Amino acid sequence: MKRILLLLLAIGVLAACKSKKKTGRGDEPMTFEDFQTLFTPGTLPYKLTPDTLQLKLADSLALDTAAMHFLPDTLGKGDFGKREQVDYFPLQRIPGSVVNYMAVRGDGRSQSVGYLCFFDKKGKYLSRIRVASTGSADGTTASLLIDNKNVIKISSEKKLDGNRSALKEDFYMVDAKGTTTLIMTNSNGPANAGQIFNPIDTLPRKQKFSGDYTAGDMSIVSIRDGEDNKTFQFFITFSKDNGACKGEISGKGHYLAGNRGEYKDKESSCGIAFQFSAGRVNIREIGGCGAYRGIKCFFEGGFVKKAEKKKKK
Repeated sequence: MKRILLLLLAIGVLAACKSKKKTGRGDEPMTFEDFQTLFTPGTLPYKLTPDTLQLKLADSLALDTAAMHFLPDTLGKGDFGKREQVDYFPLQRIPGSVVNYMAVRGDGRSQSVGYLCFFDKKGKYLSRIRVASTGSADGTTASLLIDNKNVIKISSEKKLDGNRSALKEDFYMVDAKGTTTLIMTNSNGPANAGQIFNPIDTLPRKQKFSGDYTAGDMSIVSIRDGEDNKTFQFFITFSKDNGACKGEISGKGHYLAGNRGEYKDKESSCGIAFQFSAGRVNIREIGGCGAYRGIKCFFEGGFVKKAEKKKKK
């Protein structure tokens, strides 16, 4: 009888060992594939807001020591005290065009912070960027949006007196090495032309209609030379109603007959028509471009060409 009981016990132990899954808890070695399963799979566009950071999460969902081996020891450096207890939670993993993204949440005593971690296509950690937060001492909150073109937008909002708030939007691109580059900053603070970063500014402008066309300090249509005389590169950004309505888009357009140009987005129905004349360009939407602007404003209107500064000999 004892032999039968021992045999049944041994079978039960073996069955339990075979069915035991690696979840990131315990002393079992964890592979990167195991680590990935801790994150909810997602797709672009992806958004991470302060409201998401304020949701209560069970302690059992926090990443343990084994899982943290796939992330840097300095993940929360500068955001939390050296001796502060910080729990890190896996949020989502999203495949990108150049790198893959993993969103991680860090919870301290008084604030929660969201990090966007970059991994190469083989699963190697590259770098991270702080993208969302709530509970900061000065009342500033931050949120993240990655659009379908892998443009990373980090919006920071600080409450001022009364019902006023200061909003700042930083736009980044990331390369295959995990290096982020700031391509533009928008702010509803005092406007000046220096706040516009033109990502195509250094491209050649030898074609007839190449140049910068402006309508106020915070709105520009920038045209640069294309691969041939039938194409052009463009960058459009605008801010209306004291920053309440903004838009931005870039791409490659084609010249048509009669001093006209046209752009059609391959990933959406968005299209923009360009009408060039002496020292001016008029633009209008010929498709829905809501993914690139506010709801109540459009890519439209007239812009005057800026005179180029003469180079000193």
